[in-house]
Amino acid sequence: MSCIGTAGHVDHGKSTLVKALTGIDPDRLAEEKERGMTIDLGFAWLTLPSGREVSIVDVPGHESFIKNMLAGVGGIDAALLVIAADEGVMPQTREHLAILDLLRVPRGVVALTKADLVDEEWLELVREEIEELLKPTTLAGSAIIPVSAYTRQGLPQLVEQLERVLQEAEQRQNIGRPRLPIDRVFTMTGFGTVVTGTLLDGVFKVGQEVEVLPKGTKTRIRTLQTHRQQIESAQPGSRVAINIANVARGELERGNVVALPGQLRTTMLFDARITLLKDAERSLQHNTLVDVYSGSQEISARIRLLEGNELQPGQSGWAQVRLSEPAVLARRDRFILRIPSPSATIGGGEVVDVLPRYHRRLQPAVLENLERLSHGSPEELVLAALDRHAGTRTAVKGGVAAKAAVRIEGYELAEIVKQCNLARDVTFLTLTTLLSEKRVRHIGGEGEEGVWFAQHIWDVVEEETNRVLSDYHRQYPIRSGLAKEEWRARLGLSSKVASLIFPVLQAEGHVEVVTTTAVPASFTGTTSGAGGLIRLPGFTPRFSEKQQEQIERLLRRFRESPFTPPGRAEAEASVGTEVVAALIEQGRLVKLGDGILFLRETYDEAVNRLVAYLREHTKMTAAEARDILGATRKYILPLLEHMDALRITRRVGDERVLGIAAEARQSEML
Repeated sequence: MSCIGTAGHVDHGKSTLVKALTGIDPDRLAEEKERGMTIDLGFAWLTLPSGREVSIVDVPGHESFIKNMLAGVGGIDAALLVIAADEGVMPQTREHLAILDLLRVPRGVVALTKADLVDEEWLELVREEIEELLKPTTLAGSAIIPVSAYTRQGLPQLVEQLERVLQEAEQRQNIGRPRLPIDRVFTMTGFGTVVTGTLLDGVFKVGQEVEVLPKGTKTRIRTLQTHRQQIESAQPGSRVAINIANVARGELERGNVVALPGQLRTTMLFDARITLLKDAERSLQHNTLVDVYSGSQEISARIRLLEGNELQPGQSGWAQVRLSEPAVLARRDRFILRIPSPSATIGGGEVVDVLPRYHRRLQPAVLENLERLSHGSPEELVLAALDRHAGTRTAVKGGVAAKAAVRIEGYELAEIVKQCNLARDVTFLTLTTLLSEKRVRHIGGEGEEGVWFAQHIWDVVEEETNRVLSDYHRQYPIRSGLAKEEWRARLGLSSKVASLIFPVLQAEGHVEVVTTTAVPASFTGTTSGAGGLIRLPGFTPRFSEKQQEQIERLLRRFRESPFTPPGRAEAEASVGTEVVAALIEQGRLVKLGDGILFLRETYDEAVNRLVAYLREHTKMTAAEARDILGATRKYILPLLEHMDALRITRRVGDERVLGIAAEARQSEML
């Protein structure tokens, strides 16, 4: 399916010609019929001699309705430039042609209408004028066909030329990411809300769940139509009417985009190469307010020039476009720039990156990267997508490594496809090639599943993990390891990415999980970790000789009064807070509650004796527990609460009974 868009000055006969070609009057509004002038977009279709169906978007020619014209020509395959033979080239002829050229519409046909009103000599003069006008544009060399909608002169030749140029057109790309820029919203009795537009980049099917951006309204495709015919699926490049479910007409407007849920994201900033028209009435200053037209969207924006402070007519340059509201764009989309007052088309450009970082101006590295994105091969585009948020690491200063400034991020295949605007199979093949060349890293799945990293970003993952853990071990030599969550935070990883990265780092020997007996496994039936700690392989906490001597003295005091040991404050006064924390972490001391510590072997003995008593007597009071151990309530109550928390015991009123952990352990022993 292909789509043709008309263009040309007001009253040059665009709508009349469309009706003569198709039998369909594209002027659908009562005001249009009363005034005899097209105001908004009109639609028709034509069956070519080969049997191929072609959609036609008819646009208004009056300068007051240029915004409506722009909403209709964004997705066309070819242009039908209409110029009246009796008037020749007029102001809107030039502006419409400039717009077609800026949008890089690659082919077209010129219909020289009202040819029956002039003689051959005049026709030849107009033809020469048109040929000269087309030379610097994408429509250079287009056929010029004199026609008359009233006598039907030249209509067969015009249809023949339209078929020829459409046969030369490249087939619309299906990259598995359908989007329909809405150019019309209306309701139909018995159906509800209907939206129309030209489908791009993928296929829509009846019954699919979709969302309408930028609001993100979720809905479903009830029916699809092309040329008033019901269809089950719509192909890229076709004019489509979508009957959507449970969305009121007032919730939608021209400029919205229908897409599959989660496939497209809105943006308020994009990188672009912009070009000013040679005959633009003014230069473009940095930070100028403009109106941006892309697809059927119209959004005001400011242009941040990245190469200088001013762009002269006829010049091109790199810019960041800062939008006033969210837009839906894709890489390689073309757009038009107009100044709002006095309203005039001044230029246009091509989107290079839809989710860029905020760039500093006049930076050679930024400009080089934009050039690479603009002209890159599939490999360069994929690598740029994987590297799009990377920064540089902060150097180590004064022996202390600063936090990494690198943003570590991996991407799923669908996200890379969106960023590159390549077909899914081409993107995956490119990734596979880069993987064999060790230029990318793939983790978390097989085939198309999983997450992809640029290899140098993955190298940063390994280097930063080693640095963070090395720094931690150096700063805290007696601690068993760093909390896994702190490692994630220091590297700036999302929880999802960290969960994929860590098993790979562990399997490849970059990190290991700390396993201790800080919480005894003898009654829980499990091996406990020390709060999710990780360390470098081979690292062992080491106390200094002085600390070791202090520890031995402290532990001796714990052994001398096993069930009435020193409190935590007293222990910390003897050996230091850091050492006590390390002894708890290593499982040599057991923390029971605020300020209460037991030597590990004392704790085990206490638990064993209390559990043995419960197995014999079924229940036990705190007083009985105190008598069993010869301790005081100060120590017994925290011990019993600790056992309750581990489900070794269970409190019933003022008594304890065996908990499920003790019972499970007994069953295993039997």
